Amino acid sequence: MNYQFSTENVSQHVVKYGVDIRPAISPEQDRTKLQDYGNWLVEQFPDVFETLLSGPRQLRVQRTFILPNTKRVELPTFVLTPRGPVFTFPERLFIDRPHELNIPEKDKIFRRAFEELRTRFGERTVPRVGVVHEFVFDTGYISSLDVVASTLKNDLWREKSRNIRIHLEAPVEGKNVNIEIRPTYLQQAARRNEPAPADDVKYGIVVNVDINNQQVGGDLTKAQINDVIVFASDYVSDELIRFLNNEY
Repeated sequence: MNYQFSTENVSQHVVKYGVDIRPAISPEQDRTKLQDYGNWLVEQFPDVFETLLSGPRQLRVQRTFILPNTKRVELPTFVLTPRGPVFTFPERLFIDRPHELNIPEKDKIFRRAFEELRTRFGERTVPRVGVVHEFVFDTGYISSLDVVASTLKNDLWREKSRNIRIHLEAPVEGKNVNIEIRPTYLQQAARRNEPAPADDVKYGIVVNVDINNQQVGGDLTKAQINDVIVFASDYVSDELIRFLNNEY
């Protein structure tokens, strides 16, 4: 299979920053502080955080992104999970076609938002911080299952595969690097009341890269957190494509 991964083939790209915080923050016990923090996010970074939504057991901030084709997409950009907060920054979205969403200085925004979080919840510890890059690489009319299955050495395995998901754990430089690869498909929008024609079905490969620090005994320092963020940025920009194309 001659398919080559490249940044030009990226149909979708979303960056997430996750914080593992202990003891866990919960809307039931920390609602006032969480709402104040959510309002602070909206005031400080309106290009990313727009609307605070708070319920009995959940709290999130979302934003409406207006695409060049005039369509609107609502996405959660801050979500409180059972393990801790997750900050989401979409870079490129596939809605009928790829759309660029220019959110500059994502690392800087996360650092500032995280510092404020630590200030407001200073009694908590943070043993882990991670950065996740979620990609979809467009393979056009080439079956993405065939592309992923081509990594298998055994001919029979490739022939019999109807679906495949590859999960790799490749720790390096004191960081956990987890890579998931699986086929998907991209379908062009059909006209109203008409099914999408078969030849409009295109394929893609989902590649998720999850990078976080290896286990520490206590609270991460500011330098350790910055090390994870810088490493993740460098790995995705310098190493990922080479790794996917087996160029080592």
